[in-house]
Amino acid sequence: MVETTQRPQLGPYALVRPLGHMPLAARWLALHEVSQSSHVVYRFPICHDKSEKRRFLSAVQTVEKLPHAHLLKIEQFSLDVGGAAWVVTPFTGDVDGVLSVERLLKQKGGSMAVHEAERAVVQLLETCEYTHSRRLHHGPVTMGDVLIDRHGSLLIELYGLGRQLRGLTQGNSELERDEVRSVVEMGYQLITGLRAEEPMIPAGRLVKRLDPRWDWWFNTGLDATGGFASAREAMEALPFRSAPSEGARVMTRRSVLERLGLSRR
Repeated sequence: MVETTQRPQLGPYALVRPLGHMPLAARWLALHEVSQSSHVVYRFPICHDKSEKRRFLSAVQTVEKLPHAHLLKIEQFSLDVGGAAWVVTPFTGDVDGVLSVERLLKQKGGSMAVHEAERAVVQLLETCEYTHSRRLHHGPVTMGDVLIDRHGSLLIELYGLGRQLRGLTQGNSELERDEVRSVVEMGYQLITGLRAEEPMIPAGRLVKRLDPRWDWWFNTGLDATGGFASAREAMEALPFRSAPSEGARVMTRRSVLERLGLSRR
C-alpha cells in the first residue's frame, strides 16, 4: 500500500492513481487530504503562452457557470505560473474507476432494457436543450463522454470544454442537429446493441415487443439530411410522449423498406 505522503501532490489533492486518458486531459483519482473526499483531477497540456492561458481560463469559466443535474460539476480549476492547467470535479465512479455508459454497456452484454435506455436518452436530451439555449455546444456526444454516478444519473463529462479550448465559441442549427442526432444514435445502440450504421436494421426486428414507434423515432432522428431540429423536438417525439401521425407512419414503413432494399419501384 502506498502511503499518502508518497503520492504526487497537486495543491491539497493527493493523486492516488490514473483513471485513464481522455482526449482533452489525463484523469487522476485524487484525495483531498483535509476533507478526505474523493475527486477527479484533469491535468491538461501545459499552456505555453499568454493566449493559451487566456483561452484555458475563459473556456473553463464558461463551462463552470452551467449548473445542471446532468453536467459534471467543475469544483475547482487552476493555472499556475508554469502554465500547468488542471480542473477538479467530483468522483462519480466506483472501485474500478469512472463508470461511463460505454463501460456499463459492456457490463450489460452490449445493450440495456428499453426503459433504461429511454431514461438515458431523456436525460441527455434535457441537457442538450439546456446548453443549446445558452449557446453552448459540445458536438456529437459519445458513450465515452457520459458518466454514471452512484445513483444511476447520467453526467456529460466536461461538456463543451473541448470546443471552447479550440476557440470554437459559436454554434449553429446544424451543430445542434448533429448533437441531437448523436443522442439518437446512442439510444439505438443502447436498445439494440448495434451501431446505427448503414444498412441499419429496424430496432423492432432486433428487440421483441418493442413499441413500433421507436422505429419511426430512430428513422426520423437518424436522417442524415434532416433529423430533429432541436432537443425539445426529439423529446416531444419520443414514443412514450406522443404517437406519430399517419403520414409519419407511412413514411417510416417506406423508409424501412428502402433501407432493406425491399421497396417497390
